[in-house]
Amino acid sequence: MFRGKVLLVDDFSGMNVLISGYLTASGFEVKSMRSPGEITDDMLTQAHVVLMDTETAGDGLRDIIMRVNSAGVPLIAMTSEHDGPGRLTALELGASDVVSRPLDMAELTARIRAAQSRTMLAVKLVERPPVTYGELTADITHYRVTLDGATVEMPPKEVGLLYLFMSSPGRVFTRAELSRQLGSSGSERGVNMQVSRLKKRIGLYADNIVTVRGVGYKFVG
Repeated sequence: MFRGKVLLVDDFSGMNVLISGYLTASGFEVKSMRSPGEITDDMLTQAHVVLMDTETAGDGLRDIIMRVNSAGVPLIAMTSEHDGPGRLTALELGASDVVSRPLDMAELTARIRAAQSRTMLAVKLVERPPVTYGELTADITHYRVTLDGATVEMPPKEVGLLYLFMSSPGRVFTRAELSRQLGSSGSERGVNMQVSRLKKRIGLYADNIVTVRGVGYKFVG
């Protein structure tokens, strides 16, 4: 069963092979690399979780976390066993979660799935049907949006956001609700930015996502 796409960044090739093998056997599609500089925007658009070794990231950890978060993808940081300050730093910089070596692979898998759940991207045992309005379709099971028959590239978090709106037309979602769903740490500004980016991707249907002043947003159709 397909569980999602993971970008794995670790400059220790042996660990890369070990983690990739386990996650692949568990149903994940894994793209491994030895440097965060290898991550392209296209990879982030398709990824569901980024798994990053903090030592590999080095002094660029802050910038990497910001870049991944701006793409709407949860990042799980990996630290050494006794690196307590490193764990706190990663969380303070915006990592969704932190795991310590030596890794418990079953726990790592559970944390990846939890990160997906927090961003509305968990792969369910029962498929959720796509929702369609006019020529716009959101398919949360396969993380795909189509507009006029063509695939619209967008981060998984935005696919989840659009699916949430379209599956409950007319319902007003408060910014607090959307913040919890998006993992935006309670930031209304973060919610507004996510919605704004989403609207830019869906052409004329942007007008169907309406701001409810002082409350939040709803999808009208």
